[in-house]
Amino acid sequence: MTSARIEHDGEHLSPPTPAGQRSLDAILQSASEHSRETIRVLGQLLGNQPVTVMPPAQFAIHHLGIDGLEIASTKSTGPATSLLLLGNLLRLEMHRHAGRVVIGSPGDGLPPTWTQLDIGVDEKLVVPGRLVAFFPADTIASVPLCAAIDDRSWQREFSILSSTAHKAEAERVLADLQRRLKTGENPLRGRVLEARVDDGCLRIGASRALANERADLILPAAVWREVDMFLASATERRELLRSLGLGTNRGLLVAGPPGVGKTHLVRVIATALAGRYTTILADANSVRHHIADIYAESDTFGPTLVVLDDIDLVLGHRDGSGDNTGLADFLATLDGVRQREDILTIATTNDPKSIDPAAQRSNRFDIVITLPKPDEASREGILARHLAPLSLPLDLAELARVLDGATGADVKEVIRRAVLEHGRSFTQAELLEIAASGRWKATVNRRKYL
Repeated sequence: MTSARIEHDGEHLSPPTPAGQRSLDAILQSASEHSRETIRVLGQLLGNQPVTVMPPAQFAIHHLGIDGLEIASTKSTGPATSLLLLGNLLRLEMHRHAGRVVIGSPGDGLPPTWTQLDIGVDEKLVVPGRLVAFFPADTIASVPLCAAIDDRSWQREFSILSSTAHKAEAERVLADLQRRLKTGENPLRGRVLEARVDDGCLRIGASRALANERADLILPAAVWREVDMFLASATERRELLRSLGLGTNRGLLVAGPPGVGKTHLVRVIATALAGRYTTILADANSVRHHIADIYAESDTFGPTLVVLDDIDLVLGHRDGSGDNTGLADFLATLDGVRQREDILTIATTNDPKSIDPAAQRSNRFDIVITLPKPDEASREGILARHLAPLSLPLDLAELARVLDGATGADVKEVIRRAVLEHGRSFTQAELLEIAASGRWKATVNRRKYL
């Protein structure tokens, strides 16, 4: 038909809008009563799609009252945890404007879906996973907008849908939501989190709070001076470093044999920064496969302390044999971290010589601390700390000499063995016999089995 107008039942109708750009309601408004009934019956016969199961874009077009060519999308494609936390902010806004918000399908005719956000041990929030929500004017903005979320691993997207005329307002709303991630509205901010790999994806969830005090760890004064210098970049020297353009990112490599207190020291540092910094504890598996995603989460939490445990299991030498992908990813990520601010990194290793020198240079790890085995005075201090509550007549100096070469963990294991064998009361001779026997050590069964 070439006519610019359609003659029907004595009425003049405008040329039809392309399919998919006008809702059934819009068509009915421009038709006569007789035509409306006919169209309504045809819609039922042809399976007219209800508004509630429209794809997000069509849902937005319908509720915003705009033409299909006028829709604009303002997107955020951050890591998985960021999406969950944006979903939580969306939940808060939906609750705040309850009764005015309309919720629609995520597409494919599916109902809205919800997912769980872990905010503590056995504590969860139910947040939007896949849906679209319409916010009328004067709710989240002065103009009508739609918010869509899709948590599928191949999609992972949060977007604000608007008319092209209101694109600037949509950008402002999204920027405000991202800003709020770094405030108290983020239930994970300032907490201790754990990074793990689940079904090939990085997942970050809440861990138990840390409460490790400096007095619980006996280390040389020189070690504590280096630790205090590292902490200064996040506390009293932070603003000065920033004003001088020296950056607030620091890296600390803690080395030493098993049992000297590397993990304990990391926990003391994390405890000192609790509330101001969000701590992410990353194991070797998550570092090997998702190191870039771990650091990307700092955009979600603001100031972040990243703890990379047993980094020697991931990083090797470029001149060594085997796959150096982990090292390459690590170096590229740490170089990229310089574009961010307030990122502290602590890595632990049993063997610093196994790590490529490029990973240890300045701007990656600025401070390298090697924890020694405790000397005689330190061993005596560890014995006193754990045995003092028993008030036993013991010569701790003699016992400390007998345990020459033992780590802090070894000393505690001797005490643990004595308590298990004798309870609250044992003699000097019994304690010395346990220390000399070596039965407090873990033994490896070397026998072979069929």
